[in-house]
Amino acid sequence: MPGTPIKLPACPFPLPLARLLAKPFYGFGSALASANPMLRVELVQAGLDIDDTEYLAITTWLFLFYAVFFSLIGYVLVRAVDPGKAVPAGLALGLVFGFMVLVQLLVYPKIVVKKKVRELDKNLVFALRTLLIEIKSGVSLFDAMKTVAEGNYGKLSEEFDRTAKEIQTGTPEKEALERMAENNPSDHLRRTLWQLVNGMKAGADVSIVLKESVDSLTRQQVIEMRRYGGQLKVLSLVYMMMGVIIPALGITFLIVLTSFPQIPVTEMFFWALFAMVMTGQFMFIGMVKSKRPNLLG
Repeated sequence: MPGTPIKLPACPFPLPLARLLAKPFYGFGSALASANPMLRVELVQAGLDIDDTEYLAITTWLFLFYAVFFSLIGYVLVRAVDPGKAVPAGLALGLVFGFMVLVQLLVYPKIVVKKKVRELDKNLVFALRTLLIEIKSGVSLFDAMKTVAEGNYGKLSEEFDRTAKEIQTGTPEKEALERMAENNPSDHLRRTLWQLVNGMKAGADVSIVLKESVDSLTRQQVIEMRRYGGQLKVLSLVYMMMGVIIPALGITFLIVLTSFPQIPVTEMFFWALFAMVMTGQFMFIGMVKSKRPNLLG
C-alpha cells in the first residue's frame, strides 16, 4: 500500500534528491535492511512512502554528510584557537553530530508508529459504535465505512477512507479489510478487523461481530482506566518526593551549610537545585503523559 509523501528529519534536501545522492549506499542499505527485517513493517505501518533499503541508504549518507560537515566546522573553529588540536576536535564534533542524526533517523519510524497507534486507538470505540449503529439501521458495511471515513476520527478516518477507495476500485471487502489490518500498528484495531473478516468469511451477522468488539474494547477501557488510576497513586508519591520533600530538604541542608565558614555555599547551589527541580517536573509530566492508555485518548 503506498504511503504518503514524507520529509525525513534532519534531511536538508527533498526526498527525491536525497534518494539520488544516496544511490552509492544502496548496497550497504540492503545489507542493513536484511539484518533489520522489522524496519520494513514499521515503515509500512507508519505510512512512510519509502523502501527500507532506500531509507537505510539515505540514513547512511546523512550520517556521513553531517559527520564531514561538522568535522570541517569544528576544524575551522578550533584551528583559530589551537591548530594542534584542530583535527581531533573536528573529528570528534563530526562523529557526535553524525551519531545524533543516525539515532534520530533510526528511531523515527518507531516514533511515527507510536504516535499513529495513539491517534488510532483514541477514536476506535467511537468509530466502531458509528459502524454498529449504521449497520443496525440497514446501511451496508461499505456505506458505514464511508460514514466513518467522512467523520472526525483523525487517522482512523484516513485509514477507512483509504480502504473504502480500494473497495471502490474493485478490491473485495474481505481483502481490503485484511490489508488494512496488516498495515496498521494498532493491536486493538487489527484484532477488531480480523474478527470482522473472520465473521464475514463464516457468514455471521456483521452487527453481532461489531457489537462483541465494541463491548470488548469498552471492558478494556475500564481495565486500563483502573490500572492507570493505580499508577497515578504511585506517581503522586513520586511527585511529592520530587516537587516538595527533596527541594525543602535541599534548601534546609544548604542553609545549614552556610553556617560553616569553611564550606562555601554560593548562589549557584540554589540555582542548581532550582534547575534540578524544574527538570524533574518536566520529566514527571512526560512520564504521566506516556503512561496514559491509548484507548482513553
